[in-house]
Amino acid sequence: MTSTGALLRAERVTLGYGRRPVVHDVSLDIAEGGVGLIGESGSGKTTLARAFLGLLSPMSGTIRYGDRPLHKADMKAFRRDVQPVFQAEALDPRMRVGRSVAEALPRAARSRVGELLEQVGLDPALADRRPHQLSGGQRQRVVIARALAVGPRLLILDEPTSALDVTVQARILDLLASLETERLLITHNLAVVRRLCRTSHVLFAGRVVESGPTSELLSNPAHPYTRALRDAVPRLGGDPPEPKGATEAVPAATGCAFRLRCPLAAPVCERPPEPRDLAGRRVACHRAEDVLSS
Repeated sequence: MTSTGALLRAERVTLGYGRRPVVHDVSLDIAEGGVGLIGESGSGKTTLARAFLGLLSPMSGTIRYGDRPLHKADMKAFRRDVQPVFQAEALDPRMRVGRSVAEALPRAARSRVGELLEQVGLDPALADRRPHQLSGGQRQRVVIARALAVGPRLLILDEPTSALDVTVQARILDLLASLETERLLITHNLAVVRRLCRTSHVLFAGRVVESGPTSELLSNPAHPYTRALRDAVPRLGGDPPEPKGATEAVPAATGCAFRLRCPLAAPVCERPPEPRDLAGRRVACHRAEDVLSS
C-alpha cells in the first residue's frame, strides 16, 4: 500500500544484524492518519522503526524521506521532521527535566520549556525535578514534550504506554490523539493502535502478513495471525481466550512462516504466499478467504 504524499516510505526493505536478516522485503508508507505496526515480540517492529529513524541501514531496498533516499537526504531537516518517542526510562536520571527538554532547543528558545511542559499537561515547575521524582505518566509526558520541542511532522512511538497503569495510559492516549503531528506507532496493544492509527500493518517473523484500515483488520481479519492476535485479547466478563493452533512453534523456515502455528494450514502453505489485494486490505495468505468466512 503506497501513498505519494508519504513523509517516509520503505521500498522492499530487508534489515538485519550482521548477516542475519530479521525483516524481509517490507514495503509500506507512513501516511496521514497514523500508522500502526502490530505484532508479538520479535516480529521486527522495532527493527523497522530503527530503519525509519536512520539508525539502521537496509541490507537491501530503500528507506525514502520525501522523494529522496534517506541516506542522501538533508539530515538536519530529517531530525527536525522525525522524532522518536521512547519509553519513559529513556530519560537521563542525572539530568533535570527542564534541561532534558531544552536539549533539542536553540539557546534563544529555551524559555519555551515551560510552554512545552504545559502542552503535555505538566506543571512547568516540574522542570527543576529529576526523573526519579516524577511518576511514570509524568516521565512519559516529558519524553513527548522533548520530542515536540523541534516541531516535528512525525512522531515514531515505540510502546509509549506499555509501562503505565490503565488510567495513566488513557491520559497519554488522549494527549497523543490531540496532537496535530503524524505518528508511527509500534505496539502489541490492539486497543492503542485502534485509537491512534487509521492504517495498520501486521508483522510476523519479519514479514508484513496483512495491511489495511485498522478498523477492518481488527474487526474482520483476513490472516490467521491477525485473528490470533485479536482473539488473544481478554474480554471483561467473558471466558478466557482459547488458542487455536499451536502457540509456541517457531516460524517455519520454508513456505508460509506462520504455517506451523496456523489452525488452517494445508499443503498449499508449503509454498510462500504472495501478498494480494482482498476485501479492502493486502494479505499474504493462501487461506485468506477461509479466514474471512470463518
